[in-house]
Amino acid sequence: MVDLHSLPSGSRPVEAVRNNGPDHLLLDRMKLRELAEGWPIDACEWENFAFIFHPEAYVYTTWTGKTFFNDFIEASKRGMDAGAFIMHRCHGITTDINLAGDRAITKMKATITQRFELSGCEVDAESDCRFLFFWVKNGTDWQARFVRHWYEKDKLIPVDPSRVPSLDQDHLQTFPSGYRYLAYCQEISMGVKVLRNMPGHNRENGVRGGSREAGEKHDLLYWQAKAWVEGEDISF
Repeated sequence: MVDLHSLPSGSRPVEAVRNNGPDHLLLDRMKLRELAEGWPIDACEWENFAFIFHPEAYVYTTWTGKTFFNDFIEASKRGMDAGAFIMHRCHGITTDINLAGDRAITKMKATITQRFELSGCEVDAESDCRFLFFWVKNGTDWQARFVRHWYEKDKLIPVDPSRVPSLDQDHLQTFPSGYRYLAYCQEISMGVKVLRNMPGHNRENGVRGGSREAGEKHDLLYWQAKAWVEGEDISF
């Protein structure tokens, strides 16, 4: 049985603080919260959105894979032109920051919600995630070098509860449980090939089929976050 209440032993960053810690790091943690919340809040405010990122930043999403941040912005615009309607709800935030105050990791709980039409029925696919921002301080500015996600739990909600679409269960089961309905709708409606191996919840560790790699990448992402805060160069 998967241990659902423990993280990989040793995966917590050392020489880093969270929550309390020295007062001189508090302002930096507040700045990082403001920047992280700029992702879901700055809808179509592309200049503000771009300000979050390092000049060599990459983001990773279900429908784009690894994407240079400016290319992600342009892909988002094209998607909107084609009818994509994606929003986010931001929940809690926590940040690990190194004692030098030049590298940090922010975990932001958020819900990705996207509206689709399937079989003549409007639905909202919602995935509860944790955004993971890999920050580096560039002069006086904090910038995101990478943005990853844990996709943890999702659902499909009919807008009109009296009208429910029919789903291809075989196709549906090819996706990990953390973004199963979101991915299914994106492939059906957007004409994209959605990645099956994005990091998921640790309950997917050891699960056979499409979820197994998502579970393994749950742990890997913790190790990569630890390495980043401790000053190592990482790659995905």
